[in-house]
Amino acid sequence: MAHAQRSTETVRTWLITCFSGHVRLPAQEIDPRRPFSEYGLNSVGSVSLAADVEDHWGVVVTAEEMWEHPSIDALGLLIARKLADKPAGALGSAN
Repeated sequence: MAHAQRSTETVRTWLITCFSGHVRLPAQEIDPRRPFSEYGLNSVGSVSLAADVEDHWGVVVTAEEMWEHPSIDALGLLIARKLADKPAGALGSAN
């Protein structure tokens, strides 16, 4: 379980940094519990963030999943679960 927690924290930290670039705010100003929409992230921005996730972590996040996981904390948990479900050799740059 500790490994899963570290993975979730690693994903969360990466998401904060990535998301801060999308909304043009310093990472320190991002509250991972706040919905993406409160930062002005629209559907185009959500697709772009999902593409960054796929490029970096090698997991696909659908538009529906972005809608259902509307904050960094929620999306980070989803990504960590997807990473845990992937075979070790199938991971992208997260290795």
